Amino acid sequence: MPRAGATLAATLAVLSTGAFATPALGQEPRAGGTPPAGPTGLELAGVPAVNFDADEGFGYGAAVELYQYGEGTRAPYVWTAQPKIFLTTGGRRDVTLFFDAPGVLPDGWRLDAFLGIEKRVTTPFYGLGNETLHDESLEDPNGPNPHFYAFGRLRRSATFNLQRSVGDTSLRALFGAGLVSTDIDPVPDDLGSTLYAEQADTSASTYWTSFVRGGLVWDTRDRETAPRRGTWTEVLVQRVDERLGADVAFTRWSFIDRRYFSLGERLVLAHRYLLQGVTGDAPVDQLQRVETSFKDTEGLGGSRTVRGLPKNRFTGRGMLVWNTELRWRVADFRAVGRPIHVTLSAFLDQGRVWSGGVRAGELLRDLHRGFGGGVHVGMGENFVVTLDAATSREAGLPIYIGLGYLF
Repeated sequence: MPRAGATLAATLAVLSTGAFATPALGQEPRAGGTPPAGPTGLELAGVPAVNFDADEGFGYGAAVELYQYGEGTRAPYVWTAQPKIFLTTGGRRDVTLFFDAPGVLPDGWRLDAFLGIEKRVTTPFYGLGNETLHDESLEDPNGPNPHFYAFGRLRRSATFNLQRSVGDTSLRALFGAGLVSTDIDPVPDDLGSTLYAEQADTSASTYWTSFVRGGLVWDTRDRETAPRRGTWTEVLVQRVDERLGADVAFTRWSFIDRRYFSLGERLVLAHRYLLQGVTGDAPVDQLQRVETSFKDTEGLGGSRTVRGLPKNRFTGRGMLVWNTELRWRVADFRAVGRPIHVTLSAFLDQGRVWSGGVRAGELLRDLHRGFGGGVHVGMGENFVVTLDAATSREAGLPIYIGLGYLF
């Protein structure tokens, strides 16, 4: 990994020049001179080709976010489309489209959908359990096993979720389904051997995980992007089953509780508690997947779970993630006709896994920790560029640049 000082300087330079945005079209006063409640019309924002992630190297491509606000009366937007083409020097190759429509379907239904091809030439795998070792001498780039702690993965996905409020409450019911095909390469580039080839079942290199899922979501946030107060809690159950066309069968349950506390006009304390368990015949790479009601991710370790730990550093059938973040909105101003805000953050991330499933008596024991800080630059209502830097016992100062807040 590049030296922390040089990397930080480079990423700050990227952050300062690496985002563009065009104002929403049609922000005209309403009849009688009353201004709209929020942005109106169509808004385009994005980051161009260069960024950096400590786990995946330098990235190039484009991540674009298109927002339709309509007349400005529907929060957070009528719909958003977020296409992405992204490649990294660490072997990531993504072509994806995420679509979210809170205000398109009738009768209060909300639809989100994901379509993508995601390739990882090397996906980290350090074994199963909460105390796995990482011996860097076993993955010498010039040695016989350059990818010892990795395997290759190609995933093709088409998924959707439907949500609707239960009566006149903040509770929503969720139903979702998906078709997912995964190709596994136990030994990337056929170079040497890997821990995955030694420990995982490699009898099937290609398999389907077609699924359905359902759940309940309780959402009292004052706004969806950078909320200042409220609760966002969900309970989800996903079933992958051969009767749906899958090649394996397993169940994944998730409980996620996010809370936001306003400590003043510009200070917010944000907290997330995530607990997940997997039962049945789940392949190893599925144990690294984290299911949520809005954009799935993976862990434990990396930019979306425990920052400061290497990506997917710990893998198990049970997973706990515990994040606490203090956010200070330090500046608001206008540039190129748009409102801009800058937020600084300090965070502590913690988590652990269980090889055989969650054990309630061990929730606060043997936690792995990472801590650090971040800079968040918001352009308009929903587009936020984030730079986080973190450290842990296992890493010096990993840097992550991406879009949006962790939660």
